[in-house]
Amino acid sequence: MMKKFNDTNVGLFVLLTTCLSLFSCNNDNDNFPKDYVGFEKSTRTIECDKNQSESELQIKIIAADKSKEDRTVLLTTPALPAGQAPIMKLTENKVTIKAGQKSAMTTIKFYPQKMILKQQNVTLSCTPQWKEGGISKLTILLKRK
Repeated sequence: MMKKFNDTNVGLFVLLTTCLSLFSCNNDNDNFPKDYVGFEKSTRTIECDKNQSESELQIKIIAADKSKEDRTVLLTTPALPAGQAPIMKLTENKVTIKAGQKSAMTTIKFYPQKMILKQQNVTLSCTPQWKEGGISKLTILLKRK
């Protein structure tokens, strides 16, 4: 009786695992809502040389689906405490995903020599410029080596 029970459970487990694999792998953007426009990833880790005065990072803004219209998002950085030098700078505050496209790239500049700590988190916000758009966040961990 126990052997039959185990064989049945193993068979059921294999069947369920196969089904889940098939359903979860059928589309690259399943983990994003259908109308999502924002950062491709929610976290990034960047290692930069402490002697470098400037470093760059390419950031990808994606859309879950193509659109017949251009879609513009506004990028913002958190406000700095008084007297603190900026350790990063956006090269552009607005990024547009062109009609028929699913992504756009932008560049962020980092200034490792201005970092106070060996590691610092910076969180960027991406706000779609239409009423229904949701804000996405990207947290970048900067590590100075």
